[in-house]
Amino acid sequence: MGSLYAGNLHPECTEATLYQKFAPLGSLLNVHICRDDNTGQSLGYGFVNFESKADAEKALSLLNYDLVKGRVIRLMWATRSVKRPNLCANLFIRNIDPNIDEKTLYDIFAIYGMILSLKVETDDFGHSRGYGFVQFENEDEANEAINNLNGKIIRGRAIYVSKFLPRENKYDNFKNVYIKNFELTFKDEDLKELCEKFGTILSSKVMTDENGESRGFGFVCFEDADSAKKAVKELNDTYLNGRKLYVGRAKKKAERRAEVIMNLRRKLQLADP
Repeated sequence: MGSLYAGNLHPECTEATLYQKFAPLGSLLNVHICRDDNTGQSLGYGFVNFESKADAEKALSLLNYDLVKGRVIRLMWATRSVKRPNLCANLFIRNIDPNIDEKTLYDIFAIYGMILSLKVETDDFGHSRGYGFVQFENEDEANEAINNLNGKIIRGRAIYVSKFLPRENKYDNFKNVYIKNFELTFKDEDLKELCEKFGTILSSKVMTDENGESRGFGFVCFEDADSAKKAVKELNDTYLNGRKLYVGRAKKKAERRAEVIMNLRRKLQLADP
């Protein structure tokens, strides 16, 4: 009854660190940080167990979104919901004022139900990226928050609130296909002929340079997502006139840029001795 879940812990946060933080608020039974079985490194969350529920409530009220080793910790009751959150109750919020921190966002959403976790995404310097996530205990609470807050003006900005879609589902209904590494003699009609067996095509375009010469890649827009997915599945990594084609979902410029940055970071991490 007096157990709290503590998330978003700094990697250097230890049981002793949490004990010193929570002990002044009541009698503690124990403090436990969950760690990787092989490396022993912190998984970024743990549990603080008080002798009484009243002391745990006090800690939840006073220390939620407080700083521990420079990182905002997130507290909630240690329930089964911690391990099995309802994905339909997870919300995505964007266009957040950069001065709104996690505690302020919590106050905005808490009136609609029990919040299990909440996060404002930040850059490497701790500045808000303007979007975040809120996990409610049940879907009805999440729906109420959407109905009341989506489009609401908060600090001069209309925030956007919707159900969070995992990345694997977010792009499941794409209709635009990107194709590259075909012959430079390929024209728009050749690209259409290559793909029309998979479904109705709305448009096909080979990208050219300033001289009108093919750049070796193009885009095909299908009428429906099933046709686009079928084209990707059956054409990707196949050979056409001795050239291995790449066929995949067409991505926006911002998404491609983010992937490039992520790959560079991974390479730098691997190169770091």
